[in-house]
Amino acid sequence: MALTPRENGLEVINWGKPEYVPLTSEVYHYFRSASALMNHPYETGRDVFGVNWILTRDGAIPEPNKFLFTEISDWRKKVVFPDPNQYGFESCAKSDLKNIDKSERLINVISATGLFERLVAFMGFENALCALFEDPDECGEFFSALTDYFTRCLSGVIDAYRPDVITYFDDLATARGLFMSPEVYRSVIKPYHRKIVDCVTAKGVVFAQHICGKCEDILEDFVELGIQIWSSAQIMNDLQRIKKEFYGRLVIEGGWDTSGPCSYNEATVEVAIAEAKRCIEEYGPNGGFILQPTIMNERGNSSVVGDPRLDEIIRIWPEISRIY
Repeated sequence: MALTPRENGLEVINWGKPEYVPLTSEVYHYFRSASALMNHPYETGRDVFGVNWILTRDGAIPEPNKFLFTEISDWRKKVVFPDPNQYGFESCAKSDLKNIDKSERLINVISATGLFERLVAFMGFENALCALFEDPDECGEFFSALTDYFTRCLSGVIDAYRPDVITYFDDLATARGLFMSPEVYRSVIKPYHRKIVDCVTAKGVVFAQHICGKCEDILEDFVELGIQIWSSAQIMNDLQRIKKEFYGRLVIEGGWDTSGPCSYNEATVEVAIAEAKRCIEEYGPNGGFILQPTIMNERGNSSVVGDPRLDEIIRIWPEISRIY
């Protein structure tokens, strides 16, 4: 009997024997309602901390040049952590899961705006990066308080949704490298990152780390923390080398050339299909890979605005993905 998308996905995540290369859209049911309650509004409006967000074609971002504070030493005066019990995660999950067949796909709950991204949302990129270098101890105090809030929220979310996967978003890199040195990540952010991972994995839930950009210098740290999936893995990293080096330890979820010719507005469906086949051929053999096709161009991010070329890939996926 053929494996369901859920069963096949678990074979990949657990380094078993999948029947085919999974596609994110067919292996997961994604849910972000809980994340919107506790952290990230996903559209225009103020979040629970009072930060105003605006919706763009690439997603929601904090309103530019509107900071809650500019000096890290002021965070205690400006940040009030809400009580997670007020969010009603149980009713949120009941609504989200009402017509969902958990036997067919994996339940993947999004946790957006992680430690570094939340610091940036409060004080802007420049101020946040300066704070990491100029006052790492105060940043640590802030991250400690934020981690306590995050873990309380995530515990409630997991109890309510009983998810298979939590995908935690914290973008620490550009296309050229990390925003900070690996040493700064390890000394200032990683201790609190560890507590968030532990909170999730202690409940038997798979931890997927969303991080765009060139981040290969801290992948070993991710594995050491207990992260099982690297989500949104992009090709400015040496994915083929990484797959060999981390085989059996870290699943690569991504692979698509998000800003290359296959993602241009004028690219044909045939070009997009060719990119899907390239990903299967280069990263699919021996498992440990989930294709996450994300097209980014002047129209925006396909995960926000959609793209009909991806519909065709979904349609033919059963034909092109069965390489095992």
